[in-house]
Amino acid sequence: MKRYSAFIVSFTVIIITALAVNGCKDPFDINEPQSVNSSETQKFMKIAESSSSVNSFTPNYNEEQAMALAGALGKNLYPIRIGQKMKLVDKSLTLVKDSTTATGTLVQKFDGQLIIQGSFQEPTIGMNSHVDTTITKNFSTTVTRKIQFKKIANSGNDTIDWKVNAVSLSSGGTAGDNIQIVKLILTTQDGTEVVIDDPNTFFFKAGKEKKYKDHDEDEEEEMDDNDNHGFEAGFSIGEHGWKNLLTWYRKNQPIKLTVEILSRSADPDFITVTYGAMMYGNSRSKEKFNLVSSNQEGSYYRKIYERKLYTHSFAARMHAVVNALPRNVVYDTDTSVEEKTWGIPYRVK
Repeated sequence: MKRYSAFIVSFTVIIITALAVNGCKDPFDINEPQSVNSSETQKFMKIAESSSSVNSFTPNYNEEQAMALAGALGKNLYPIRIGQKMKLVDKSLTLVKDSTTATGTLVQKFDGQLIIQGSFQEPTIGMNSHVDTTITKNFSTTVTRKIQFKKIANSGNDTIDWKVNAVSLSSGGTAGDNIQIVKLILTTQDGTEVVIDDPNTFFFKAGKEKKYKDHDEDEEEEMDDNDNHGFEAGFSIGEHGWKNLLTWYRKNQPIKLTVEILSRSADPDFITVTYGAMMYGNSRSKEKFNLVSSNQEGSYYRKIYERKLYTHSFAARMHAVVNALPRNVVYDTDTSVEEKTWGIPYRVK
């Protein structure tokens, strides 16, 4: 098997915007940013928010409602559908810029609701017909991402002259140290692996993209997008080298996702991945990981979880958002929410 890891220094940034469509309320309940650094920063915020490599994170982080997950997950509570509704309440972009490149750090703050729909009686036939209880838990998270911008023209208008060149994984979550995501491995059908153990220093190249294009336009463009074919040779930036990691997958392709977790609980944790959603939440899927191994290391348990995913049948830039929660957050109605999140950008061609 091949292994590719990539590291870089000081890139950072952004994510999503609140769009108004026909005067309607934003479908993700996302507010306008409360803090921006300058008029120049606002321009770069606009550039990033128009990039589907960036803005596809939020519709997979904000699941809007409880989503179906079969299985008896709690002691006396049997969750049937679980989801989270996330509201972006603030974001700030820190920008460092020279004549040809710019890097930024985006820190986003979300208010969330974990929604658990289930029953206190063990279902026997047709789990979806036995929902008699809905539990809502409020929580707050902070998510950080880094982004590299590249200058491509000299018109004097930053929104035209600059583009998103590369994006890191998003990472963050609530306070607390009961659970941590320490590593992700993406394995393609041919055995190629991408190993990620530092989400904010691991970058994926954005490639060519148009703003707010539909699936057909995206598919036609991908045919000519020769800057994103597989894993290219690395190059150096400053003191740190990094690879042009151009993670893309064919339509309907199986991908194995492996997650390494450190948890204080000996019991299986609640690890899920939500993926495939576009700007307005279409085609969103949610899967629960399977525990494959667990070994105690001091006060923690190092656990390996796996799940096989299938890419969607249309070309697009997307995110797969991994959420890790301790067992009792879902099992115990009185346990407050602790959650850790990594968001993985990828492309389907």
